[in-house]
Amino acid sequence: MDIFQHFLSHQSENTSAFSDIFRTAKEFHRLLGQKNYLLNHYLSMFFRLIVEMDFCALEDEIYQSISDLQKKIQDDLENNNGSILMFDCQEPSTEMELCWTALADSLLEQALKEFYNTYTRSYHLSVDLVDMRQTEQKLMEILGNDAWEQFQQKLIHCFLTCSLMQLFHHWIVIEISKHFLSRDLETDQEIFRLFLNHFSIEKSS
Repeated sequence: MDIFQHFLSHQSENTSAFSDIFRTAKEFHRLLGQKNYLLNHYLSMFFRLIVEMDFCALEDEIYQSISDLQKKIQDDLENNNGSILMFDCQEPSTEMELCWTALADSLLEQALKEFYNTYTRSYHLSVDLVDMRQTEQKLMEILGNDAWEQFQQKLIHCFLTCSLMQLFHHWIVIEISKHFLSRDLETDQEIFRLFLNHFSIEKSS
């Protein structure tokens, strides 16, 4: 496998055109008759959710999340309360980076959980999500499950080729990876190399 191709490839093969969305919506209008206001209401809420995807604000969220995680590790190291794995290092910065590496899984999980909760609350302020779900249910009952789900797939392929959570996840992974590549001042080795040595010893003992 040529892994570099994944850096630049367009992952989604099932894309939908805007014209497909409006063509299907027009057909649904005909089927819905006097209840076509339900679809208009639903699409209005959907488009409002899309425009709420503020990538500049997302970048700020990522840096804030990294800062919060950094502070937590620093506090745990200073308190030495046994909740964090300690490394025998001369350089405090190396110990910090090794802790980042050792805790990468839990740090990522914590960041994703906090991001999900924060943005769920934020979206509730922009769109009544209960109303949106109820409108979905009414449209599904009138149009049928299969037709409605196919339309929703078109919406997803056209407007949500990458979700906010996927972007946040990817950027957090990049920020964590920066810690893997930082260097120990004493040995000039990359942190991931030092961690691999420690990891091997831990696993074999």
